[in-house]
Amino acid sequence: MKNNYQETHNTWNKIALLYEEHFMDLALYNDTYHQFCELLSKSNASILEIGCGPGNITRQLLALKPNLKILATDVSQNMVDLAQQNNPGITVQVLDCRDLEIFSEPFEGIVCGFTIPYLAKIDVSKLLANCAKLLTVDGILYLSFVIGNYEDSGFITGSSGDRTYFYYHDFQTIQQDIKLNNMVIIERSDKEYKKADGTLEIHTILMARKL
Repeated sequence: MKNNYQETHNTWNKIALLYEEHFMDLALYNDTYHQFCELLSKSNASILEIGCGPGNITRQLLALKPNLKILATDVSQNMVDLAQQNNPGITVQVLDCRDLEIFSEPFEGIVCGFTIPYLAKIDVSKLLANCAKLLTVDGILYLSFVIGNYEDSGFITGSSGDRTYFYYHDFQTIQQDIKLNNMVIIERSDKEYKKADGTLEIHTILMARKL
């Protein structure tokens, strides 16, 4: 698993500009960002973004609520640099999402957009537990992933020829982990995403509230 993660992390760092080109202006999930912002208790809520990439989600959130206080994190230095360039007013930090224990201050919202497809099941459970600890009461978690058979997980090769290890996750398991950590799912969206080869993939977006 360690080698899987390392290769994936290296790939993200290498293809940061290519990822920015393909996904910075993708509008498919914009309605879910609007939902997230509507669920936040304050217009200047403190937000932790996990796996921020080039800052595409952050930019959409700030367009909706310019006063949000966002800390955008990613395992890739190049991604974090792009996120800062695309959103000059935010704070950024290079961070492996498996190390959320470094934070002590709570957040009123946590955004985890398509990060867990690159985490093994055991690390997803740990991530959700850490998110619950960091969220204030009534805080909102945004979580997106691809539902599928965990045993079908494996390396996928992108247009650059570089590989990432992609994990499918079972909805019931995610739902159970959310419930076990004193959160409740309040919104679910399923989006059809057209892949480069023309096939359709269902992307699931959840909003959960900390009880």
